[in-house]
Amino acid sequence: MSRPQIRQVLLRHAPAHGTAPTAIDGLDLIRVTRPVPLVPSLYPASLCLLVDGRKRVYFRGEAHTYGEGTLLCCTMPLPVKAEVPDARPEAPVLGLMISLDDPALVETLVAAEATGGLGPEGDADGSAEGLVVAPEDDAVVDAIHRLLQLLDDPCARSVLVDARRREFYFALLRSEAGRAVCRTMGPARNLARALAHIHAHITEPLAVDDLARIAGMSRAAFHRRFKAATGLSPLQFIKAVRLNNAAMMLAGGVGVAEAAGQVGYGSPSQFSREFRRLYGVAPRQWARNPAAARPSTGPRSPSPA
Repeated sequence: MSRPQIRQVLLRHAPAHGTAPTAIDGLDLIRVTRPVPLVPSLYPASLCLLVDGRKRVYFRGEAHTYGEGTLLCCTMPLPVKAEVPDARPEAPVLGLMISLDDPALVETLVAAEATGGLGPEGDADGSAEGLVVAPEDDAVVDAIHRLLQLLDDPCARSVLVDARRREFYFALLRSEAGRAVCRTMGPARNLARALAHIHAHITEPLAVDDLARIAGMSRAAFHRRFKAATGLSPLQFIKAVRLNNAAMMLAGGVGVAEAAGQVGYGSPSQFSREFRRLYGVAPRQWARNPAAARPSTGPRSPSPA
């Protein structure tokens, strides 16, 4: 098991509080030295591993805690709320995030499926889970360690990084968390294409019929599979992403009217009403204190209208 060695790499390459990008594309290191209150976040398709401490993520109105012994796998970009309940300089939360938004992952899946080397995907209707907490897998952790080793060897990194990344993808696909990835990248890949379209055009008008067409599904099938994957209807999801983006802008000092306009709201008053409905506080109050939103349940599902 490579967990102690991963910890040493993180201590060297993530010396300060926050998220640190690395020389390996799609790999970010995490060090948290103080508690982080419940805040909105847009989780990318990624795998998260913590070697010390724990983190809590709210999705579908439920709390998902991960840390030692578990992995968090987000199979598609999702609006969530997250918090770090306990972290201190002498006992930091240490971890990493590896992007799954990579054509090489799909290539690895196709190659592995061709050999029959992957287990059953389950969910015969092709639906996918958007976020799962799964037991830690030794092969996945070892592959992550081998990838991290390249941070200390630029020559090896230039030669081996693609192979090590594929080794990680292969180990992930064979793990329990990988079954959720297979469902998203496999039968449900058309749903992922519709989600990518939403995120790329989030400030523009988005029609459910157009999204269903992009996914190659009927409106009814698209609506059913979308809600199974994300916990929200398509319209609720679009609204949640827009309001989540606005909440992050407000926390960063952007004014209410400007944030509303940047996420596609023409009416600041409508934006304020819907923001309060989702987060439980007015936008200006959120801007002053993001932790003022409800910490126990996460954001409510936005209304469909």
